[in-house]
Amino acid sequence: MKKLKERIAKALEIKRPFVICRKPNAKFGEAVFQQDNSTYFSSDFSENGFVFAPFNSNEKTLLIPLSTADKFSFKLDDISISEASEIKNNTSETERIEHEKLVQKGIDFINASDVDKVVLSRKELVKVDDCDVFEIYQNLIINYPKAYVYLWFHPVSGLWMGATPELLISTGNQQFKIMALASTQEYNGTLDVNWNEKELQEHQFVIDYIASQLADYKLQVSDTYTVKAGNLVHLRADISGEIDAVNFNLSKLIKTLHPTSATCGLPKEKAKEFILKNEHYNREYYTGFLGEINDSKTELYVNLRCMKIEIDKQQVLLYIGGGITKDSNPKKEWFETVAKAKVMKKVLWL
Repeated sequence: MKKLKERIAKALEIKRPFVICRKPNAKFGEAVFQQDNSTYFSSDFSENGFVFAPFNSNEKTLLIPLSTADKFSFKLDDISISEASEIKNNTSETERIEHEKLVQKGIDFINASDVDKVVLSRKELVKVDDCDVFEIYQNLIINYPKAYVYLWFHPVSGLWMGATPELLISTGNQQFKIMALASTQEYNGTLDVNWNEKELQEHQFVIDYIASQLADYKLQVSDTYTVKAGNLVHLRADISGEIDAVNFNLSKLIKTLHPTSATCGLPKEKAKEFILKNEHYNREYYTGFLGEINDSKTELYVNLRCMKIEIDKQQVLLYIGGGITKDSNPKKEWFETVAKAKVMKKVLWL
């Protein structure tokens, strides 16, 4: 791990793209270091490489082509964990009020339109005493074994890190898999959770949207169940479909799914328009997606529970949000974002 840490430090110094990641429950991590200083973008997701896509699907998707990269695996058994300090709430009363106003505006928008759901978010700036990105990444791996944990750098995007619980899409063995994930509560020691009507409806919206958009495929949808992700629990259903090798188009499928109804809303385009007009900040790569694409297998994850690290400024930008429906409560939605922020704050030195 020492050599990997040195490799990361060198790549950051010369500003050369790289990514390291650990898939859910995996015993090995993977690293991809670009070997030149060129900037590459994915044109149609037919390339072999690692992609990092923004929330706004009208913007370009960054690519580290495997043909120009050094890719290798590394063991995780010698990772050490450092204790973070007590989690603090860094938000101000003004931030709380502004987010609650935004949520109420979203509720009013839903009630006055045919939109069923809109996902609204905020950005939180956290000052840190130590910006050792490798140690923070190790803490994420230890604390969130069931998440997709990554560390990404590119001169275009900056330095990002996250522990996302949500699969956007995976392909392999003539099949694709999608995760319908929505609704959030704090974990209280059990998966026997009482979900209210608003939360159940929010999750059903996600399932129904995916099913309607992919009606041409023979879909199989699992029963809905509760899953734990860090200090939170969510509702989840697993959706799979058969791949027709002749007619299957990964780019088209990604365009259909992204941004997801769980990170944008329903109907997608109207919800997206409201977000871009009213959130008053740039999500950048938050609620975008990332992962490897290649000829044999693709595995892409939604960029949730993430942060952008600005080492020179000794600060971290956290991105958190939640799904809003007509039954949402602005105060409860605020506290949901506070709970989600703890996922990242748990591994920082505040």
